[in-house]
Amino acid sequence: MITPFSNFNERKARVQRLYTNPVLDMALCGYERASEDEFFMPHAALTCVKQGRKTVYLDGKKHEMKEGDILYIPKYAVIYSDIEVKDRPFISLNTVIRDETLPGSDPAAILGAIAATVNQPQPLTQLARLHHMSLSTFKRWALRNTGSSLHQWIIQRRLERARYLLEHKRMPVSQACHESGFQDISYFIRKFRERFGLTPGSIRN
Repeated sequence: MITPFSNFNERKARVQRLYTNPVLDMALCGYERASEDEFFMPHAALTCVKQGRKTVYLDGKKHEMKEGDILYIPKYAVIYSDIEVKDRPFISLNTVIRDETLPGSDPAAILGAIAATVNQPQPLTQLARLHHMSLSTFKRWALRNTGSSLHQWIIQRRLERARYLLEHKRMPVSQACHESGFQDISYFIRKFRERFGLTPGSIRN
């Protein structure tokens, strides 16, 4: 299940803070045990593997990371992370880059809550009401903060989740379809092909 990011590393890792201020937070994170997680990232970040290996799915792409590899994570991203721990602990250097200049309602909090339930039905009228906005205001808010309609933002997050379930979890196409929040498998296959240029079945195989 996708969880909103909130001191995420502290719940799973041994954290050594190297530098922090209102904009930057840099820390070494050591994992003694393997960890597989799905989470929403409210801020931009850089993650650098110092020791060990991990697999990251970001924006529908698979990244096999080893020592020395660096990955930029844009704000409002949903990340699927599978950390290996074998003979030695896994260690990464993570730098979170906060943007304190965003106006209006906190986009990270709202989008994080939506991402956490991305595989469930999310009528826009209900979401607008939940966040105390009219439907028209909520649509304008979404366009300003995501660069697309909220419906499209949700569809993209569902497609990313489906690819992770197909490619990493080897889940059957129909199950990945429904567990990502799609109800119609034909629609799912069409949108998946538009997004990735491949069918869900070919990704799984």
